[in-house]
Amino acid sequence: MIKSMTGFAKAEVECETGKITGEARALNSRYLEINLKLPKIDYLYEQKLRELAKKHIKRGKIDITMKWERISGEWSTPKINEIAVRQYLDLVNVLKNVYGLKGDLTIENILTFRDILSYEENNNISVDNLVQSFEDLLKKLNEERTKEGRLIQKDLKERLKKIMNNLSEIEGRWPLTIKVHEEKLKEKMIEVTKSTSIDEIRVLQELAIYMERLDIAEEIMRLKGHIENFKSTLSSPDAVGRKLDFIIQEMVREANTIGSKSNDLYINERVVQIKVEIEKMREQAQNVE
Repeated sequence: MIKSMTGFAKAEVECETGKITGEARALNSRYLEINLKLPKIDYLYEQKLRELAKKHIKRGKIDITMKWERISGEWSTPKINEIAVRQYLDLVNVLKNVYGLKGDLTIENILTFRDILSYEENNNISVDNLVQSFEDLLKKLNEERTKEGRLIQKDLKERLKKIMNNLSEIEGRWPLTIKVHEEKLKEKMIEVTKSTSIDEIRVLQELAIYMERLDIAEEIMRLKGHIENFKSTLSSPDAVGRKLDFIIQEMVREANTIGSKSNDLYINERVVQIKVEIEKMREQAQNVE
């Protein structure tokens, strides 16, 4: 089952000392890009989470935020950031001495400045709980991506059916078109050979070469092969977005060749319909992991 590259998930895990809340947002991207915002943990554990994400996500831009909220025990006492206070006081003195501004700095003023108060980092988060919450979040994200992937898969299969229907009509029409071409060319060649001393065998040989160039049987066969390949790829458990995009490129190539070889209005109209469906498939495939 294919997965969409887009999705959103949220998960919460409560433990003895607090609550872990996670949010994950997935967007389209040609490659895998993982952005993590985590509570303060050892670098090795952060790498473990990153590797865990790579096992669940193969392609796309993934933004994951994990927050730790302490709900039991005593809270850390806030501390004054003395360096920040001194910097703000120096700045006030500059404003007074250099720019001649007047006024007094009060406690109420200074407490509104950024970074005046600091808190000890709460390090009692359970890494095991964090890892479990992280993995649960990824599973939920994949559930959402799979759900959207089902809709994409359904749409792609419906478009493949439309392409096959148009291709069948082209295949049924082509023998009649070939016959019409042959008759017109033969009549023209007969007129030419009557009025000149052209070698009739040579003319027939050139006629056969010309008709072979007009033949679209091989292109029809290859396009059918690409369609079957596309169908089987849709059922693959692996990340298939790039492969689907490559197959679509091949389908476009064969459709263009069929259109360029045929000068039959009926066939060309079906080719246009095929190319419209292929283009819509390309847009959908760009959302697939």
